[in-house]
Amino acid sequence: MTDPIDVVLLAGDRGPDDPLAQAAGVRGKTLVPAAGTTLLTRVVRVLAEWPRLGRLVIVAPDHDEYRAAVAEVEFGAAPELTWVAPERSLSASVRAGAAASRGAIRLLLTADHALLDRAWLEALLQAAEAHPQATVLVGVTDWTAVMARFPGSRRTRYRFSDQSICGTNLFALREPGLDRLLEVWQGVEQQRKRPWRIVSLLGWANLAAYLAGRLSLDRAFGALSRRLGIEIVPVRIRDPLSAVDVDSPADLALVESVLSGQGRAAC
Repeated sequence: MTDPIDVVLLAGDRGPDDPLAQAAGVRGKTLVPAAGTTLLTRVVRVLAEWPRLGRLVIVAPDHDEYRAAVAEVEFGAAPELTWVAPERSLSASVRAGAAASRGAIRLLLTADHALLDRAWLEALLQAAEAHPQATVLVGVTDWTAVMARFPGSRRTRYRFSDQSICGTNLFALREPGLDRLLEVWQGVEQQRKRPWRIVSLLGWANLAAYLAGRLSLDRAFGALSRRLGIEIVPVRIRDPLSAVDVDSPADLALVESVLSGQGRAAC
């Protein structure tokens, strides 16, 4: 697979009411600086250096501050950027971003992922090659490895019988079937911090198995695929840093410790 890959970058947020944005005195969370550079700039810089990048669709308010954060990045060639206004819900914003992209595969990620690594993007694409019928590929990482790397860190944990995982906010998307997924996503997006509510989508038998510690990761994704009529595949990202996005002052402090070198020794 050698074609350029479009990336949909979700950079809209709760605006100036976000506590992190308020503390930093900026318009939105993705404009908060981490070690002197905004979250949005950091993520776009990694994408600009990725040789597979096609069109970059940035879902963000069309304000000068956001454009200035992107303008700080030096692209190897003239960037093909598309700006899309955020919608009222996350699922609607994803739908709008995906509609503005093109190609067989789009990667979806968030602009608060300040530690983004190109290796994670490559892992998603390799998985997409191995599962050509998959509509959605979902990046996950091992919760135990995250806790070993960052003791005391608060990350949402999904406990399966074979391993506990954290989400990574890294996805690969294909048509057809994406609309069906987004319809379901809209119904549960407010519950994403409550694992058992998400697992309840699989039906009561699978929820009971999950609560009893008898539901494996692959069985869960298989059940979800059958329920929605599309193939949804977990992609195991080995790097525990992939679980770290910035949702709180503690997350920001953790990211800055990694960027300063204090958190890299365990790599």
